[in-house]
Amino acid sequence: MLGYAAATLTVGVTAYGLQMNIPITVVNGIDVFSGPSFTVSGNFGLSDFISVEAIGTVDLNFGNFTANAAGVITAPPVTNTGNNPGQTAPALPGAPLPGLPYAALLIGNLSLGFHQLFPADASAGLGSSAPPTDIFATRTIGDIFGTTIANGTVLEFRVNDINTSDNSGSFTVGNSRGQNVSDAWGMSSSVLVPLCLWGGLLLGRKNRWLASARVAQ
Repeated sequence: MLGYAAATLTVGVTAYGLQMNIPITVVNGIDVFSGPSFTVSGNFGLSDFISVEAIGTVDLNFGNFTANAAGVITAPPVTNTGNNPGQTAPALPGAPLPGLPYAALLIGNLSLGFHQLFPADASAGLGSSAPPTDIFATRTIGDIFGTTIANGTVLEFRVNDINTSDNSGSFTVGNSRGQNVSDAWGMSSSVLVPLCLWGGLLLGRKNRWLASARVAQ
């Protein structure tokens, strides 16, 4: 029974999955058709996750379209597309991901395709008159890529736009502050280690009780 309970709790704790490490990387506004990349260390399943942060903004039209890494506009009051802060504008054909927000930070490669890393939602400032320029997201590998990611895969960052000549600014992207890769184990070990110690203590007491019972017989 004790072993069953320990196994049940172990499954519950480790259901968080493994966190993919995102090294600190600067992605410039001109990184549209190619960009900085990193090599994945480890094999990641659909339920494993990325916990990521991006700081900064890029501008796609000489100061007339500035947005955060989710593609949520931060400035000016009226952009060259006619939009306002707190809104997004869908990219035209010719962008890596047409129809998704201009300026959104993308991740992927030519085999996996490119995918929007930060959802354009309320947490990224959608609908706000003053969207943040420091944004966070935690998403599963399945949600982002729709497939598993193998050790040694090279992933690249890009910015969603149709050209580069009028672009500026940058995003600094990496693991969310406050939860590095080692913390994913820390969450599990903080529960599993005491559990194992507690289980061992009970098992030891049970064995001593059985030994005493045999002697008494």
